[in-house]
Amino acid sequence: MNKNTTRYTALLLAAILAALPLSAKKKTAAIAVPQGIAVSNQSVEPLAGRVTVGMDISLDSLTLRSRTRIILTPSLRGEGTEAQMPQIVINGRRQNIEYKRFSHKDYAKETTVVRRYNKTAQSLRYTAELPLEDWMRNADLVLVGDYCGCGDTLGSLVVPVKCLRTPLLEYVRPEARPKAYELAGSAYIDFPVDETILYPEYRRNPEELKKIVDTINKVKDDPNATITQIEIKGWASPESPYEHNAYLAENRAKTLKDYVRSLLSLSDTVFTVSFVPENWQGLRECVLASESLANKDAILALIDKEMDPDAKEARIKSLYPADYTYMLGQFYPGLRRSDYRVAYTIRPFTVDEAREMLKTDPGHLSMEEMYLVAQEYEPGTDEFNDVFATAVRLFPDDPVADLNAACAEMEHGDLDAAGRHLEKAGDSPQALNARGVLAYRRGNVEEARELYRRAAEAGCAAAQDNLRNLERHY
Repeated sequence: MNKNTTRYTALLLAAILAALPLSAKKKTAAIAVPQGIAVSNQSVEPLAGRVTVGMDISLDSLTLRSRTRIILTPSLRGEGTEAQMPQIVINGRRQNIEYKRFSHKDYAKETTVVRRYNKTAQSLRYTAELPLEDWMRNADLVLVGDYCGCGDTLGSLVVPVKCLRTPLLEYVRPEARPKAYELAGSAYIDFPVDETILYPEYRRNPEELKKIVDTINKVKDDPNATITQIEIKGWASPESPYEHNAYLAENRAKTLKDYVRSLLSLSDTVFTVSFVPENWQGLRECVLASESLANKDAILALIDKEMDPDAKEARIKSLYPADYTYMLGQFYPGLRRSDYRVAYTIRPFTVDEAREMLKTDPGHLSMEEMYLVAQEYEPGTDEFNDVFATAVRLFPDDPVADLNAACAEMEHGDLDAAGRHLEKAGDSPQALNARGVLAYRRGNVEEARELYRRAAEAGCAAAQDNLRNLERHY
């Protein structure tokens, strides 16, 4: 190695060392290297199935002889494997002329080539990306230097920079569960006083009956749905003797069931009928919400008292006649209602069917089916993230949905969103590990260590791997 080579070897070593330390997605201020190269704003981002590397390279302090060329090759190295990225070629004046005439054919079109203008401010932004492979998650970024341009790399100057210590996340496959759903509502069917015969055109019955029929048809007409039960529950108001109200509530509910069944041609076995003779619960809610009753508290106390229903109603009527008259006109009609509930199941879907259903009617999918669809996409992609975002929207109170959504957000790079989901993700080993990954990516190494330890002790394989890597490098 001659004198000039020695000089540039030292210069290149200084330039490489200037890049230390480097961590994933960490930016550094520019590091001035006397008579050399400054590297700043380094970033290494393993997201959406790609590894993207970026850095600013300043040549302000570099003095390069006219016939000299420096070639820098950023590479990822790990587990005996290396993946090179496009090279950076820095030419002196005469060397650049030769490059333009002859040498440009020897380099890939992705190569970044610059001519150094000595004693002038000069910088470049370098970016490159590679497909993300598993080994890269624990790889080193190195800068390999070739001074002469002949392929004789300066091996002694290759300085590994730990950068891709990407902790592992462990998603949880939801349990396979029957897809059982229900639609429910209340209808206010008018019957003539003391009658149990249903008149479809009587008063507001047309629109109230339509509510029930439309709800049932919504399920009946769905080719993926099977009705398992239709329940009709009749409620009567508290006036009149209790036994008479029980008779009216039961038989009006049966009449309504028979009418609806005849319209929809459904088996009688799918229907169930129940009734509440007197709707004291509904009356209490009306009284509690009212601002018009002079004796509101006293009436509430009587409603809550354990006593014979007929005696209770008679006492309210005799003690507070004005309030009773008001309730009879304003509250009692709404207490006479018919609740309906349609229970049904949705058939299972193949992954291909589920992928299409996710676009048109995701409410028909189970969490497990959505999880299987997500496996068709690369972690970190918008498609992958959207599946878990849909799952947590449809199952907002399920810790597994929040855990998987948190992991997807971290893969996508949104740590704040991941943190919000992890607040509701429970304390499973996988959730502890995910919280450890979030802490690590936010720079809280000791917090991450403790969370990994707890998750690893609970049997989380990803946490065991993360803890080993953490102990190895910190």
